[in-house]
Amino acid sequence: MSAAERGGSSSDGGRRTHWTAHAALAGWAVLFLLLAESRPLLYDALLQEDRFVEWLTVALFAAAAMFSLTRAIRRRRTFDVLVGAFCLFVAGEEFSWGQRLFGLTPPEAFLEHNRQQELTVHNFADVFGEPKWVLILALAGFGTLLPALSRARRGARLLDRVRATAPPLALVPWFVGAIALLVWYPHPFTAEWVETLAGGLFLLAFMPSARSGVAALAVGAAAALALTVLSGSARGATPAQLACARAEAEALLEDLAFGAGATGRLIGARSVHKRVHTAIDEGYVNPRRLDSFAAAACAHDPAASARRSHGVDPWGSAYWIDMDRDTAGIRFAVYSFGPNRRRDRAGARQSADDIVAAVWVDPLGQVTRQRP
Repeated sequence: MSAAERGGSSSDGGRRTHWTAHAALAGWAVLFLLLAESRPLLYDALLQEDRFVEWLTVALFAAAAMFSLTRAIRRRRTFDVLVGAFCLFVAGEEFSWGQRLFGLTPPEAFLEHNRQQELTVHNFADVFGEPKWVLILALAGFGTLLPALSRARRGARLLDRVRATAPPLALVPWFVGAIALLVWYPHPFTAEWVETLAGGLFLLAFMPSARSGVAALAVGAAAALALTVLSGSARGATPAQLACARAEAEALLEDLAFGAGATGRLIGARSVHKRVHTAIDEGYVNPRRLDSFAAAACAHDPAASARRSHGVDPWGSAYWIDMDRDTAGIRFAVYSFGPNRRRDRAGARQSADDIVAAVWVDPLGQVTRQRP
């Protein structure tokens, strides 16, 4: 039975991609390359977790999953079901399956072995390696290998046999471009906006028409904006939790800046900005000497001791260390994302609901403290 008789095709290579799609893809890449050079603070702010770019990535991959799975089931395209499942998986992983949105504390295995202490699978480095290389492999396989196979007779028969549909040939240069950006990695956080670009490519590969694609993008952008606002609001924080986080941040700062918690590596470093758990793993912090942190008062929190062993705040997010040393002195801060589970701070400055404890030590040894 032929592909046509089954209601499917091994290739969408003949389907045209409207010029507006190419313009949107090019505009997205140029925008972030220019922002990284001309407005680095805005660039960094836009690409933090739970901001518009990340939520748009979630929306695009979710829409791609919806279109691909619907078409795959209707046309009985087995391989396309796997592609749709991949898009759904990426959407879920991108927002940590609701961890920060709903204030979930990950299981201990995730706190201990996940590089970002998140409810995600792709950040288990020992299993999956660098996440960007997994994305590169997916982009190369789906976006370049399948279209190449579809152009050869034997390749087309192979795709037909496994019920795989190649994306339109017009998208191949964009898949190659996304791979090149991930390999080149010209600026920090490049992967964040390239993931959004990739979500758009998967959506374009499976959307049934230009009109449906525009509708999906409009709904996705509106949802991303709404979720950005929602994720920035403090939800369900109790006075006891706030007091506990403030006490823990101050105690941890005391241990690291004035106690014995900092190792020689941290003391001699010029700049360190890491999760506490990561800083322990990399030898910047001695966990056995965090005495003040271990004894911080947290009323009505029976899980405090277990949390602290992983450097996690009352809302299930990591405590962070931020230290910079230059000719003006040393700036040392410990902070929590606070009730909204999202980084809102800039430097050592308190911003929005982040919980920040900080000290400045000038070259003469004078100390200025900022309490959370």
